[in-house]
Amino acid sequence: MAWSIYRRIRRNIGRQPLHPRRAITSITILSLVSVLIVGTSLQNTNLLLGFGGGLLLGALLGFAGLRLTKFETTDQGHFYTPNTHIGVVLSVLFIGRIAYRFIVAGNAATAQNPAQPFQSPLTLFIFGLTVGYYLVYQTGILIHNHDKNNSVKKL
Repeated sequence: MAWSIYRRIRRNIGRQPLHPRRAITSITILSLVSVLIVGTSLQNTNLLLGFGGGLLLGALLGFAGLRLTKFETTDQGHFYTPNTHIGVVLSVLFIGRIAYRFIVAGNAATAQNPAQPFQSPLTLFIFGLTVGYYLVYQTGILIHNHDKNNSVKKL
């Protein structure tokens, strides 16, 4: 788990190689998880509103993140440098909220009605924020890569 956290935060710091397949995989997985969350939350309007609000705000952050991203092409390939602040803050928010929910669920396990880890509108808001950001950001990286490849072929 610690390795996953390290990799997530590491992808938000410094120059990154542009891997279209990785972006497509991320978009696919995040889209599937989003559909599952919406499907399981249909009975609870607060959960849907939390997730939907997070998606919307995350998408706006994704557009802001793309504007702050630096793209470069060298002999070694295509690279991008994401805005460190946005990515790290989102990762820390998400990881912190999940850790908090598991601690609360662990303490409530001895209670009669333990809290469900993903049945909180705030948790789904933060998850939606992360998903919305990465969906827009990864899509923007793919579009930039596609545009860059087409402009190189035209020359």
